Amino acid sequence: MGLSSSVKISLAILALVLVYFGVHSLFGSETTVDEEVIGPVLFHVIAEEVQSEPRQDVVKIRGRSEAARKVTVRAETPGMIEATPTKPGTYVKKGDVLCQLREDARRANLNEARAAQKRAKLDYDAAARLAEEGFRAETSLAAVRAALDLASARVEQTELELDRIKITAPFDGVFDDRLAEAGDFLRVGDACGVLIQQSPFLIVGAVAERDVAKIKVGDKGIARLVTGEEVEGVLRFVATSADEATRTFDVELEVPNTEGTLRDGVTAEFEVFASSEDAYLMPRSALTLDDAGKIGVRTVDGNNIVGFAPIRIVGESDNGVWVAGPTGTFDVITRGQDFVRAGQEVVVVKTGNAIGAN
Repeated sequence: MGLSSSVKISLAILALVLVYFGVHSLFGSETTVDEEVIGPVLFHVIAEEVQSEPRQDVVKIRGRSEAARKVTVRAETPGMIEATPTKPGTYVKKGDVLCQLREDARRANLNEARAAQKRAKLDYDAAARLAEEGFRAETSLAAVRAALDLASARVEQTELELDRIKITAPFDGVFDDRLAEAGDFLRVGDACGVLIQQSPFLIVGAVAERDVAKIKVGDKGIARLVTGEEVEGVLRFVATSADEATRTFDVELEVPNTEGTLRDGVTAEFEVFASSEDAYLMPRSALTLDDAGKIGVRTVDGNNIVGFAPIRIVGESDNGVWVAGPTGTFDVITRGQDFVRAGQEVVVVKTGNAIGAN
């Protein structure tokens, strides 16, 4: 009985497989010898020379303008307002009257206190003469002296009460808001108005925790307000404790306002220029990890041996990332770095471009 066509095809395939393995067993040892003679095949990588350049980090912060000194001026003695000589928005000098209270009986009280002081002084002088002549005891003289001191203290108190009817500016600034009018009765602690120091002003904001280490007190900055003003200043405060809710740190940029153009509470954006350092501009694709999980770049030396350089990312740009850590000029692998390891010899193909060169 003849074989079917499918069986014939299967036998033919089996014969071909047997022939292939027979030939491979005969000539396989020669192939191994050829590889040992030629040597191992080296991996090809693309590398570019990197050069460092000075870089100044810029930290951008959103915030608002704020008066460096803003106080509510309050009454220190009770009384009815007799006059309000200063208009809101007026620039005033220290000591200028903002609100004037009525004298009422304060003048009479002062005259009475001065008269009592004068009588006490006469009594003391007379007692002192008698004590010198031996007609009065020292203890009696001490009592008269105490009465004089009490009368003098009363004069000082009534003089102070009379002076306090003038509620004055504690420093030079702008009388921003009047909170009481003539005829109002002020108790101790009631507000007359709000005084704002014109210059310097502050631009306040909060910096993210990833950027707070980049800046310090004394760094220069520039602020742009939504009202159009642009001012330069110096960082005067960086918080040492983060806000628990936002994990940000408060900062204050002090700026001049001699012309009085800045206003309190205006939205602003400001940039703080951190200290400069040498850094390298790397393609993002060049970054990799070593076996320990540290971020860095793979390098090649003059003998085409692969190395690993740990890096620290200090900024980003449209052309890549700024990193610091290595020093000098070196070749970094930009293609194939994920397929080689430190100590491995490779074939280096250079593009001829220098990364980060000026």
